[in-house]
Amino acid sequence: MMIHYDIDTTENGYNKIRGDAENIDMLKRVIFNDGNFPDCVGYIKADNLVNAVLCICAVKEFGVYIGISYDSREYLSLFDSECLNEVVDVWGDGLYVSRGLFVPAELAWSGIEDFIANGNLTDKIHWISPKDIPEDGNYIL
Repeated sequence: MMIHYDIDTTENGYNKIRGDAENIDMLKRVIFNDGNFPDCVGYIKADNLVNAVLCICAVKEFGVYIGISYDSREYLSLFDSECLNEVVDVWGDGLYVSRGLFVPAELAWSGIEDFIANGNLTDKIHWISPKDIPEDGNYIL
């Protein structure tokens, strides 16, 4: 299985991380090294999941948002439904994601790993649909 990633980071200036990982451990070393995600926005695709795209957005102060588009359905990670009206400017230039969608980094990695391995949404994360986002909230996919 090949895993393709295309991620923009802003942690130490703008950097693009793009490539292929032969397995989940290689991907982990790229995006979740030492138990932390860099501040980033990007996409992950795996050859074993033909109709799936994972969108990740990490902001150290809030955690990691995961959006999954799979077989014409969309799933958004949810951590705090009370904070869906509050948005986080993840780039400082108007790319907004609802604060309530950000889950802790360890939980996010578990969700990414489970999904890439078998195409299942982990039950460790509560998932919602884009239609559940209030008018003042936002997400990206």
